[in-house]
Amino acid sequence: MHSSSLNKKVAIVTGASSGLGKAVCEQLADHGVHVFALARTIHETQLPSEVTKVPLNIRDLQSIDDAFHSIDQATSQIDILVNCAGRGLVKQLETTTRQEIMDLFGVNLKGNIYIAQEVYKRMIPRRQGHIINVSSTSGLKARADEPIYCATKWGLRGFTESLRLAAAAHQIRVSGVYPGGMQTNFWKGGEPRDTSKFMNPQQVAAEIIHLLHTPTTLAPSEYVIERGV
Repeated sequence: MHSSSLNKKVAIVTGASSGLGKAVCEQLADHGVHVFALARTIHETQLPSEVTKVPLNIRDLQSIDDAFHSIDQATSQIDILVNCAGRGLVKQLETTTRQEIMDLFGVNLKGNIYIAQEVYKRMIPRRQGHIINVSSTSGLKARADEPIYCATKWGLRGFTESLRLAAAAHQIRVSGVYPGGMQTNFWKGGEPRDTSKFMNPQQVAAEIIHLLHTPTTLAPSEYVIERGV
């Protein structure tokens, strides 16, 4: 375990069952953070023993309430939120179903907003905390084959930036992270995509940990992470 300024802090991580979310949980635990790992299939996921697994369907409001009831029973302290829940969709608009549109907005935008809202309300009385919403470079630039995915990620960026302005009055930091493609199960479904040159999620997780170490006198707003040459 690292000697870390994050030691003994409490974090919530969504999308924690695989990919970037799982990597963030593992690295936070390595820094002495008590992590609540949230995902639908979290009990099937291998994570360090000090990580608390909390089942969550981010599209279900009752599931969100149940998850936070469980967290509230365990702690009154939430220092960190890393919203990693997300779903990819590479598909032309004319072939996208309405259900796919609803599902993508339900996870990538509404779900992340619901979780951020719950954490933010709990951070306000303590006047501290750091909320990180993981978006995508598709939240910064349009892509012809990702119209719905881009829409969800652009929406998340608008939410993140607006919350950042409001949260400053409560000494809560809010950051958006915008990674390029990663080698995860994220792109399963939709049209096939070559992910051989995408980033390792462990490397991106390490950058998120680095962001959390930023002194509280600084308020990083947007962090774009792309693969080097």
